[in-house]
Amino acid sequence: MRTTKRNWTIEASAAAVILTASFANADVTITQGASGTTYGTTLNFDEAGGPVGNGLADNLFAGIGLSSLASGDGNQRIGNFDAETGGWGMAGDTNSFTGFFGVFMTFDSDLTAFSGQVWDPSGPPSPMGGGGIVVAFDNGAEVANFSFGPAWGGFGDSWIDISTSGGMVFDEVRIVTFGFNPTTYVDNLSWNAVPSPSGVALLGLGGIFGARRRR
Repeated sequence: MRTTKRNWTIEASAAAVILTASFANADVTITQGASGTTYGTTLNFDEAGGPVGNGLADNLFAGIGLSSLASGDGNQRIGNFDAETGGWGMAGDTNSFTGFFGVFMTFDSDLTAFSGQVWDPSGPPSPMGGGGIVVAFDNGAEVANFSFGPAWGGFGDSWIDISTSGGMVFDEVRIVTFGFNPTTYVDNLSWNAVPSPSGVALLGLGGIFGARRRR
């Protein structure tokens, strides 16, 4: 199980460098929209018995394949943040995940797709700052990036979607923003994971034994 405490200054600097590079992978597509796709595994932070509070560990969701969910400042928070946002930018009065200087997600398995809602008061990209970037990695190597203007105050599209083709996968998603007070909120996460080799083998054995019983 991998758990990582991020240093937001390093991550933000790395993302800023990525913004200046012309990187593209035709087999990985990142988009921003008014709605998103719901994939096989979901996390909306309203699950019964789910954690709430400040200073949470980053491995609380390892049981569903999300080995690390961390904020850029290492102070992971889950709760209803309508009061501190003035009711703007959030999905109703439900719980969400937030932290300063970005959100960093590492998964136990390779993914073929990911979707989630993102809000941040950083504003649109400009020469003086603002905006954000979503970067997908596979085994530590960047496979795609997408710069965007975060939704906030009821304006902008909040959904980020990552899809793949051609057998491409990723196992890490980083969201970094560049505002003066970049408090990033995420909610309604979902993803499709590639079954592990052992899981595939078990599925195969199940099919064999099932076929034998039917004979």
